[in-house]
Amino acid sequence: MGTRHAPRIAIITMGQAPRPDVLPELLALLGDVRYDEFGALDGVSDAIIAERAPRADELSFLTRLRDGTHVILEAGFVTRQTEALVEAVDGQGYDLLILAMTGLMARPQTRTPLVHGQYTLDAWISALATGNSRIGIIYPLTSQRSAFSDNDYGTLLQSSHATIGGHHGAHLADAIDRVSGADLIVMNSVGYTAEMAQQVARTSGKPVVTACRIIASTARLRLAEIAGKPLDLPAKTYTGVELLKRLSPAGEPLTRRESEVLVHALEGAANKFIGRTLGISHRTVEIHRSRAMLKLGATSAAELIWRALTQPER
Repeated sequence: MGTRHAPRIAIITMGQAPRPDVLPELLALLGDVRYDEFGALDGVSDAIIAERAPRADELSFLTRLRDGTHVILEAGFVTRQTEALVEAVDGQGYDLLILAMTGLMARPQTRTPLVHGQYTLDAWISALATGNSRIGIIYPLTSQRSAFSDNDYGTLLQSSHATIGGHHGAHLADAIDRVSGADLIVMNSVGYTAEMAQQVARTSGKPVVTACRIIASTARLRLAEIAGKPLDLPAKTYTGVELLKRLSPAGEPLTRRESEVLVHALEGAANKFIGRTLGISHRTVEIHRSRAMLKLGATSAAELIWRALTQPER
C-alpha cells in the first residue's frame, strides 16, 4: 500500500510574505499540508510602493508589508502584481492555489485548482442572505465598500470604518456599532483575526465569521475533492429541544406554547409547517415566535442557534 503524501499548496496573499496575521488561521483549518507562501508585493521596493498610493476615491486595497506596517495601494497595481504572481506559480506542481485575499475581482485562469478568496466569500454570503436575512459586512476601506454594494445580497448593513486609523484594529468599536443590527456579521478581510472576531462577537452579541475561516474551509473541501475522499470533520447534531436547553434562561419565562414553537424554529421549520404540526394557524405561530424572540432578546433563529452552540453543556 502506497504512502499517502500531504497535499502541496501555494498560499498567495496581497501584501508581502510572511503574513503571521493570516497563515496561522488558515493552516489551523487546512490540516496536514505542505505549503509555500507568496506575497503579491514580494520584491517590490519601498519607492514603488510609495508611488502607488491611490488618488482621491480610486478603488484601493489595504495590506500588510513584511515589517508589519500597513499600506493603502491603488487596486489596479495590486491586481496586476497578483495576476503575474499567479501565472508564475501555476504549473509548479501544486495541488491547490489559494488566493488568501479579498477585494480582488479579477479571475485568473489557471491549470491548477484555485480557491479565489473574494468569489468564495461572495458565494458564501449569497447562500446565506435569503428572505429577510440581514448580513453585516465590515470592510477595510470605504472604496471597497462602494465597489461591492451592487452585489445582490439582500439586506446589507455595511461598515468601512474598521481600518480608518491605518491598520485593521483601528475604530473597530465604531464598525461594530454600525452592523450590530445584523443577524450575522462577516469580517471581509483576511487581516481580521480570530481575536478581532471574538471582540466583535462579544460586543455585538451576534455570530461572526472571518474571511480567513471561509477561505480555509473552502480550501479544505477542494483538497478533499482532489484527494477523492470525504472530508473528515467531527460533527454533532442537536435537536431543537437540546438547543433550547443550552440557551441562557429568558428574563421572562417562555410559555409552553412559545417553547414548542421555538423548538421547531430551531430545527429550521417554517411557520406554516409548525402550525400544521401543532394544530394552530401560522399567524398564531408568528405571534408565539415573536414573543419568544422578544423574551430572549434575539432577532432570528440563526442567532439563537449560534448562542446555543457557544454555550457550555448544561
